[in-house]
Amino acid sequence: MSSLIRWLTAPAIEIAAMASDTAAVLRREQRYRDVPAVEPNAGLIAETLLDGSFSLLVSLLVGVPESQQVRRGHQELLAMRDFIEQRGWYADPTGYHRTPPPLRAPQLTERETSGIRGATRFKELVFESEYEPHPGEPGRERWLAHDDNGTATAYVMEHEGGDRPWLVCVHGFSMGQPAANVQGLAADWIHEELGLNVLMPVLPLHGPRSSTRFSGGGLLQPEFANVLHLFSQAVWDIRRMVDWIRRRSAAPVGLYGISLGGYTASLAAAFIDDLACVVAGIPAVDFTSLARDNEPWAYQAYGGDMQTDYGLVSEVTYPVSPLTFEPRVPVDRRYIYAGVADRVARPDQARALWRHWGKPSIEWLSSGHVMASMKPELKPFLRRIAAEHLFAPGEAPFACDQDVREAS
Repeated sequence: MSSLIRWLTAPAIEIAAMASDTAAVLRREQRYRDVPAVEPNAGLIAETLLDGSFSLLVSLLVGVPESQQVRRGHQELLAMRDFIEQRGWYADPTGYHRTPPPLRAPQLTERETSGIRGATRFKELVFESEYEPHPGEPGRERWLAHDDNGTATAYVMEHEGGDRPWLVCVHGFSMGQPAANVQGLAADWIHEELGLNVLMPVLPLHGPRSSTRFSGGGLLQPEFANVLHLFSQAVWDIRRMVDWIRRRSAAPVGLYGISLGGYTASLAAAFIDDLACVVAGIPAVDFTSLARDNEPWAYQAYGGDMQTDYGLVSEVTYPVSPLTFEPRVPVDRRYIYAGVADRVARPDQARALWRHWGKPSIEWLSSGHVMASMKPELKPFLRRIAAEHLFAPGEAPFACDQDVREAS
């Protein structure tokens, strides 16, 4: 009965948060220093409500964990903290990440998916991830029990003939299926209009690698050790995919991620040499704040020893935080965009990455979270990055000011 009551309170908590966020937009609040003030309009208010609805839906799908699951997750966090400390990974967090081997026996299969713009053809890259948590690491056996997660997957859109530059595009939370990735990452536009080859990795526990009723649901459980395993495996897989590209091509390779993919791309950029650029879109880079903002029942429904210790979560996730590492990409090749009215990965997330990265170029969109990566005003920003860093001077197959005219 108590679990049912907690589950029923989740919508009320989320709806109250939606009302507060909508009121903040109407008041033109500037909640965060170094972030432009919100200029309200009907579209932006609708996006705020859409963001809130997304968080509400996720909360309802995940539900409220049982008390023993919360206690077990807390004990696992304590064990993980000791595990990291004993191996010296707080002093040297790079030691947590191992160097993966090259891909073995990758398979490429022709596929097709349908979307708003019609059918999109791509190739599905499949290989064995070969990632395993460290021997003795808390949560190791549970992680390895996700059978489908052991098969790494990526969707590839490659031009015929010539040696085009590549953009590795990492999707956000709850995505991972071909149609969602192509649409949400604007992959067809990047491929056709910018003229780039595109590779879209599927994050662990997402899409065909998921073991829950919706993509990525395994990440939103009280067993926060999953966070370390997910992001360390994601970086492991992406490093192998970039190596696979470089064994096929001498062209530049850029890295781009949105939302949870922005987290992953920002983290992976600390472990991959010679990237042409890295772009973090509407990035979530502080997992603790992200969980606290989007799982209100987890810290409001429980009390005492049943309450999630987010300080401990932050401490334990230190070895997989983008704010722990310095990218190997120079500052002038780092880019960020974010929404001033984002109510999922709130603007302080992008601001934290911007400060950590040495205040590189950042584009603040009049947008929320869910719709940000599909905004037409984003196209000139991405087009400029491609022209400056992925193509040699004069070789870009587009005019840099074309989308400026389209957006005006």
